[in-house]
Amino acid sequence: MLHRGTGNLVLTEEGIRAINNSLGNLVMDSGAKAALLLDKSGQLIAAQGETNALDTMSLSALITGSFGSNKAIANLVGETEFRRMFQQGQSSSIYMAQLVTHDLIAVIFSNAITVGKIKFRVDQMLDTLNQQMQAMYNSTPEAPFRAAPSAGPKLSDLF
Repeated sequence: MLHRGTGNLVLTEEGIRAINNSLGNLVMDSGAKAALLLDKSGQLIAAQGETNALDTMSLSALITGSFGSNKAIANLVGETEFRRMFQQGQSSSIYMAQLVTHDLIAVIFSNAITVGKIKFRVDQMLDTLNQQMQAMYNSTPEAPFRAAPSAGPKLSDLF
């Protein structure tokens, strides 16, 4: 059973590679423009697809804030939270889902693709993505951070 990560998120090379693979497969299988994985504070963890024209940092912060607002709306209608959101524009839409760790996945897609197809593809890979994120929350850094060795002479050698 998956539980919300209680520790700090430790981004590992292996974990990011697995997440990028999952997001890349989602984009290819669904025909979406892009898929973003955001941590619960609004930081972008990973992105796949056509992201060059997107301001992914602003999108990340705004999507996370939007989920926070919707939690308040959910409380007003007797729910604890809404775990999925959908926004539709004239030519593009965005489908968002919350992971068990409270991190978020956002999929940006053309309106030529149905939201049902996107939802189906996200639901298919959500367990895998939950496991990948949970593994990184349960990780510990392999080695403590150390200062890089100085490239120049020591101060004591100069005097």
